[in-house]
Amino acid sequence: MRINEAYEHEPILPYQSEENCPQTGCNKTATQCVDVAAVATLAPAAVFGTPTFTCQGSPSTVCVTNEEGTLCTVTFTQRVCMSIPIRYSVTMTPGESSIACANSDAAGTGGSCSCCC
Repeated sequence: MRINEAYEHEPILPYQSEENCPQTGCNKTATQCVDVAAVATLAPAAVFGTPTFTCQGSPSTVCVTNEEGTLCTVTFTQRVCMSIPIRYSVTMTPGESSIACANSDAAGTGGSCSCCC
């Protein structure tokens, strides 16, 4: 569509200044933006089940004699594997939503507001 096609069938009305507003009133469009916040709190949860243990391989032994030859320290080492079933989850609690006026211009007229989705 050409730009002038929209106006070919309607006459263009002359601009009405504020002082010459008709007695029937003036149509104006005012715009005010607001900021809306939605809050959600997430809480983690982990529940442990009953653990099980298994020995892997044979134990190793290390024996160390002190310098005087009066003591021996024996260290036994066994690899032990532990399995724990864990159930992980998250719960959500909705919070209170809030609203606030968006920043307005210095004159307090609301300024321009561009919205897009």
